[in-house]
Amino acid sequence: MTGPDLARLEADLVAAALDGAEWPGLLAQLAAAAGRSVRLLDMTGNLLAASEPTASGPAADQTARGSTAVAMAALLVGPALGPVLSDALGRADAPVACRDGWRGHGDPIRMGNRYLGALLIEAATGQSADARAGQLVAAASTALAIAAVRREAHAAALARRVDVVIDDIRHGAVRPAAEFVRVAESFGLDVCIPHAGVALQYVGKDLDAWAAAWGPIGFPVLREAARAWTLLSGDVPAELARLCSHLAYQLGSPRAVLAAAGPEAPGDPAEPAETAASFRSADAVLALLRTSHERDPDQDRTTLLFDELGLERLLLGVPVAKLRAFAERALAGLDPSGVDLLSAYLETDGTLDAVAARLDTQPAKLRRRLPTLLDELTGAHPTTGRLTTLHAAALAHHLTTAATVLRDRDGRARTTVRGAGQAAQASTAPGARACAPADPPGLVRPGADL
Repeated sequence: MTGPDLARLEADLVAAALDGAEWPGLLAQLAAAAGRSVRLLDMTGNLLAASEPTASGPAADQTARGSTAVAMAALLVGPALGPVLSDALGRADAPVACRDGWRGHGDPIRMGNRYLGALLIEAATGQSADARAGQLVAAASTALAIAAVRREAHAAALARRVDVVIDDIRHGAVRPAAEFVRVAESFGLDVCIPHAGVALQYVGKDLDAWAAAWGPIGFPVLREAARAWTLLSGDVPAELARLCSHLAYQLGSPRAVLAAAGPEAPGDPAEPAETAASFRSADAVLALLRTSHERDPDQDRTTLLFDELGLERLLLGVPVAKLRAFAERALAGLDPSGVDLLSAYLETDGTLDAVAARLDTQPAKLRRRLPTLLDELTGAHPTTGRLTTLHAAALAHHLTTAATVLRDRDGRARTTVRGAGQAAQASTAPGARACAPADPPGLVRPGADL
């Protein structure tokens, strides 16, 4: 069958892009010319746009129409392997399979030094190879890149407002409830269903990479140095896992980011104060997670939900000053190393070996110190009530210490950010925050670990 004139098709697509057509419109035009449906995926396999309508589909449908990062990686590295090795691995002519069963042939699309994503042309039934698909991808590449540049400019302008909105929401400054809902919806945030505030901490040193990692993800976010905040709706644990997976992919490490979610606000009815409280709790939960990593840097856990906490959930509702006074009174001025020793004793089976393992030290070093500490705090016959009080006091100590460290670090971070952005702020409206332009959704930098 004779296909479309590729040169004419490319010219028509470029003209449409210059006239303002976005990805869905360009893909629909390409699909009409090719006689097959078309999908554009990002390099982690998520659906960016399709020739068939997607705007009204549920999130689950959007996920089903995507593929996987493994499939995208195979598509990306296939040409570098050469025909012999690709054929030996069975990847030479294999179409990319999406979760809903749709299969397509195509190629990655580059935009300068970045990957826009992968454009896939629907595979004919029983067809394993499709040379025409690569030609159609090449014909559409320039037009899709033009639309991406426009999205980048829009994202940069939007970023100057998104950070302000997220900051206002996390502090409960958007009221009344109707205005809260309207403002949130205008930035793609759904506060009429269960949702939670999320706090994140980048533990690496390359802040430029941290800033760039958010561009392809498309989440509305407030960033301040190595910290970030966003709001997730619906299945918060699943959404948080998806967000962290994206960040890990962009940063090349599954342990580059610590993330915590506050308690879910029901959203029906929407209440700004409940959402702000969720953000405050997320900060506290993140502080606990950071403290835990400082005590045990080798642990694999990088996310923590408010609902996964135990006694800490109750203590987070107590003012910091009261928590600090309670901890000091119950622990009798115990130094931080003593509190760590007590916590290790209470959080393990209490044996010398278990406590030493928790503290990463030798049992011999604790043979005299641990019994002496317990005698001072509990006496000869410790009661369940006394041990419970000590456990709560140790947790209160860790909470207040983490809160103090968090406040000090954030104060330094805000000073740094404001100093660096002073010139930019001078050119913005009064009260506006300067924000570095983000990469448009769908762009991934070549060379990122797959």
